[in-house]
Amino acid sequence: MSGATAPEAPPVAAAPHRSLFGLMLGGFALVLFLVWLGLMAREVYDVKVLQKRYGEADNRQWADQVRLQVELLRDKPAEQISDSLTRLEQLRRGGWWDTGYRAPHVLLQVFLDGRLIHQAGPHGLAEDRRPPDTTKLHNTAEWLYHEVQDPGHGILLRRWQEVPGTWHFSFHGLSYYARPLLLSIPLLLLPAWLILGRGLRPLRQIGRQIEGRSASDLSPLPASPYRELAPLVSAVNRLLARLNERIQREHEFLLDAAHELKTPLAVMQLNAEAVLDAPDPARRGAARERLQEGLQRATHTVHQLLSLARSGAAADDSQLRPHDLVALVGDRMALSSQLALARGIELELLAPESCELPLHRESMAALIDNLLDNAVKYSPPDSRVEVRITPAEGETPALLSVADEGPGIPPELHPQVFRRFYRMPGQDQAGSGLGLAIVESAAARHQARISLGTGLGGRGLSVQLSFA
Repeated sequence: MSGATAPEAPPVAAAPHRSLFGLMLGGFALVLFLVWLGLMAREVYDVKVLQKRYGEADNRQWADQVRLQVELLRDKPAEQISDSLTRLEQLRRGGWWDTGYRAPHVLLQVFLDGRLIHQAGPHGLAEDRRPPDTTKLHNTAEWLYHEVQDPGHGILLRRWQEVPGTWHFSFHGLSYYARPLLLSIPLLLLPAWLILGRGLRPLRQIGRQIEGRSASDLSPLPASPYRELAPLVSAVNRLLARLNERIQREHEFLLDAAHELKTPLAVMQLNAEAVLDAPDPARRGAARERLQEGLQRATHTVHQLLSLARSGAAADDSQLRPHDLVALVGDRMALSSQLALARGIELELLAPESCELPLHRESMAALIDNLLDNAVKYSPPDSRVEVRITPAEGETPALLSVADEGPGIPPELHPQVFRRFYRMPGQDQAGSGLGLAIVESAAARHQARISLGTGLGGRGLSVQLSFA
């Protein structure tokens, strides 16, 4: 059993995978991390500079103490002097231990009367008796060198002290610098989370207002008190106003079209009944002629309605693209040439070789066709219709004009002739009253200004379009 197919539901939009809230919160966290990183880098640099300066002073101070110790024990055996210097080194290391720092490594060489009596240092350095290069990296450390000479007592002292190249200078290593960041993250991001949530609340309220509306409610949104949201609300209100205006136009268009088609359809119905019921052939023939005229009028009206729809509402979503206006006008004039030739009317085109403009081809073709159709229809036999195209030059816009030698339009009726289905009083030419309405709609689509004036030879009508 066949049945009506249910309309397909509109596709459900995929849930957005990006969050504006998360983006702002992540940006805040990134700034916080970069600030911490910069401060930590500055701290590391300052500590390294200070430690090097302190290490140089400390190296000189301990070297002087070693020299004094050797002077006091100069007459003692070398082993006793070496033991005394070893205890002095242990005292130095113990002082560092009490402060919680690791004592820097030291390499010490003591010469008495040219003889090496003492050498001490880290494992591996003391045994090979080769001191590290001064200010060069050795085992990931930089070494500071200080030399003391006392020729009067025959003492030569060389001392190298390590400047650590790792995190040993910090109180608790890397954790000392990471702890403030870890502690500050919740204290700073939680208020930021609350502030951002509160700041985005008006945006969510606007979304709920739009979501809660019916499809027929196109009234403007209330003005937002926030400067940042005012452009969004204004843009939405402008869109709602355009939609409302378009719906009103379409509603009026349907009413006018139904009213305009009602009369010829009623006449055609009467004539069709007369064709069927007329008692003699003469009446049936007359009824058939009236029926054909009614069909032609209805067909012409329907075509004009379609042209009006294509030139206006249907073209709203189409983009303007570069087209040669001269070539387009030439093509449309070729289509109108048969009707003009039958009436003895000369069509003349005054234009440059080309004039490229951003156009919607279909609506512009409808505009040109209606201008030519009106000019040929209302011009007397053996007259002339002139089409002129002037390209833009400097601040002067491009112009398109169609002028004829017909009866023209009185200036007081110029505003009214653009209304749909309007026909001038006393007009005997057949028509639907939609020609200039189509022209105005297509001109608005191209943001062109339309003006009416006097035609050729001081009579007739001239329609001019000025493209912005």
